[in-house]
Amino acid sequence: MRALALLLLLAFTLASPLAAIGDPPLRLPDLAPLEKDVAEQLGQAQEWLTRLAALPDAEAKDLISAYGDLGTLYHAYGLREPAEACYRNAARLAPGDPRWPHALGVLLQDAGRLDEAAEAYRKALAGAPKDVPALVHLAEIARLQGKAEEAETSLRQALAIDPGGAAVLALLGQTALDRQDFAEAVRRLEAALAGAPAANRLHYLLAQAYRGQGDTAKAGEQLAQAGQVGVRPADPLLDELEAVRTGERVSLARAKTAYQNGRFKDAADLYRQLLATRPDSVEARINLAACLVQLGDNAGAVTELREASRRDPGNATAHFNLGTLLALQGPSVEAKDHLAAAAALLPKDAEAHRSLAQVLRDGGKLEEALAEYSKSVALDPADEKARVGEAETLVRLGRYGPAKGKLEEGYKTLPRSGLLAYGLARLLAACPDHSLRDGVRARDLAFAVWQAQSSAAHAETVALANAEAGDCAEAARWQHIALEGEKELAPGKVAEMKARLAVLDKGAPCRP
Repeated sequence: MRALALLLLLAFTLASPLAAIGDPPLRLPDLAPLEKDVAEQLGQAQEWLTRLAALPDAEAKDLISAYGDLGTLYHAYGLREPAEACYRNAARLAPGDPRWPHALGVLLQDAGRLDEAAEAYRKALAGAPKDVPALVHLAEIARLQGKAEEAETSLRQALAIDPGGAAVLALLGQTALDRQDFAEAVRRLEAALAGAPAANRLHYLLAQAYRGQGDTAKAGEQLAQAGQVGVRPADPLLDELEAVRTGERVSLARAKTAYQNGRFKDAADLYRQLLATRPDSVEARINLAACLVQLGDNAGAVTELREASRRDPGNATAHFNLGTLLALQGPSVEAKDHLAAAAALLPKDAEAHRSLAQVLRDGGKLEEALAEYSKSVALDPADEKARVGEAETLVRLGRYGPAKGKLEEGYKTLPRSGLLAYGLARLLAACPDHSLRDGVRARDLAFAVWQAQSSAAHAETVALANAEAGDCAEAARWQHIALEGEKELAPGKVAEMKARLAVLDKGAPCRP
């Protein structure tokens, strides 16, 4: 029986998917020399792949995922040989999936195997022709190999897909420098810097370009601003590698799990433990700040975010979160500066521009606020808060016609938006420019909003609309309804509403 069992096991192993696709064979590395948490992380992933590979009926998608995940872990921890085997096996199982040749290309490029890396990127592009990072990596390789025309061809393809891509523009600037086309280099590098102002290494390249043009003054200005921060295309694979690299990631993962489960104090303690050994972990500080907000310690959160933004001035999340928290205390120069930094680092992020617009508006910088609201709406036409903020700013500027136009346009685009319907109803009911009022339409809009959410503010808008439409008795009835919800209103607002009710109770005329 023992011999039979051994033969059956042998037959089972030979029939497994791992044996069938073992080209190249995956040799599991010795994990003993690694940090304990890292070894555990890799060991679990290895065990999962081994179990799947031993199943005769294992689904290909599960094996692909297991190879890909394990390959990413190996890659992150510098275990190149098994990472390569994993990526190649995943690519064999999913020949049309561009992720694995792309990942293999990054691995091979880092190892200096440039021809093989270029071949891998081309395979990735065959499955994903708009893979901008792959095009940029191909250009990097071509430039290193002295193939300037090939590099520029790849970069122009990337630029056609992503016209504002800072990494693409920066590399085009470098290729222009290589061929001593200094005017072109200046144009490309200035555009790259505008898209990624934190990338201070570009100042060094600009200094070279201006020096080549003979403009020593500008070259000196640029050199004085030069630093070590570069720019690269947003590459999900590289982001994933960074996310799993070093044992720090395991601690971060545990803390994030605690946070997601609502154990905010436990998560905060874990982040503090991590920072005690790795004080330079900006991500840990940002996440600790999030925990402190949940625990009601906004002051502590502000302290952590200030330190995070000091340690990493190019971290948009640190600037955004800090600016948002500071803005809760009222408009301030510091809040504005951090939100402006976030918007500069994330020029295509609608929320960053909207948040900056709000703090500018509340600080009385109405024209600047209007420009930021306009950017936010252009970037995300479905952002109702940005549309209403833009209209409110126009109202504060006394531009009632344009404000009405913006609300009408927004409501037409987003007909189910209660926020836009409410704003439009208020303007139609009580606009200082009486020629823009329409009480009947305001009443219809306001009543629909109140039906969706019966708040005091919405009831008051129905009252205002009825008064504008000339129905004073109905307006008074709705003002009574609004006052019934006075618990949610500030005392000053209650007094104002009672004074308005006294006017309505007297009957016509009662127009707002």
